[in-house]
Amino acid sequence: MIKSNFKKFAPILISLFLLVVLAGCESLGARSDKAGDPYRGGWVWNNYTKELAGGSGELPEGVEHNDYVRCKACHGWDAKGPNGGYVRRSGFPDKTSRPKPTEGTDLTNKLGNITANFAKRGRDWSTENNEMPNYSHKGGLTKQQLADVVAFMNRGPKIGDVATLDITQKPVKYTFINADIDNGQALYTKSCKGCHAADGKNVTIGHEPGENPNGLIDFFRKDGKYSEGFHKIIYGENKKMTREAAGNLNTEQARDILTFIQSKADDPGKTGLDQ
Repeated sequence: MIKSNFKKFAPILISLFLLVVLAGCESLGARSDKAGDPYRGGWVWNNYTKELAGGSGELPEGVEHNDYVRCKACHGWDAKGPNGGYVRRSGFPDKTSRPKPTEGTDLTNKLGNITANFAKRGRDWSTENNEMPNYSHKGGLTKQQLADVVAFMNRGPKIGDVATLDITQKPVKYTFINADIDNGQALYTKSCKGCHAADGKNVTIGHEPGENPNGLIDFFRKDGKYSEGFHKIIYGENKKMTREAAGNLNTEQARDILTFIQSKADDPGKTGLDQ
């Protein structure tokens, strides 16, 4: 009788067992998100090897070019891959020092549902191409960094929250939603002017001295730069330009600052933000 009843209810018991297992897996994914800080995750997204991101300051053994281990190098600052600010970004194989964003790197339809499992597959460190590296290898993401970057992807502010991007235009056309230019100017004066100056020329911007002689206004006239600017306003860039130093700006405040800058950059006759 017992054996007969077991056979009868076995399928139900197995189904319940599988549901518990799946729920547990989903819970683990959720915990990896909740245990993370999306703002620290923004640093990890930029470059997890940096000390500010919780890294060692060293590239993993076998890595020659750091862009091959940076999330933003493939997915873009806006997580839209080739459908965002990086629509015209060059990369492997034409440019061997960095990967090229490919169609699969647009995370728009995945954000909010990403778990830590993404880090457990991919190429090894010494292979540099457009495939994502396996971040579980030695020298990869720590447990905390993994939680943080998952939190960033699922919950962190991104420019797509407050702007539409027309990538058919060059440079990419950003249309900010419900923005307040006057508020942006006031916020720039309060949070940005101290380092960048009223005209936006006080801090060297770019990889080479003199690359953007007119500072911020030149920088934002380039292709896709509002995606990068939004990320750095929200999350920071280096030990001097941190989220805290800028006043812990929120999504709408970053939008307004960029709208103010855009109002100047879109006028080819202007060479500074104070004009």
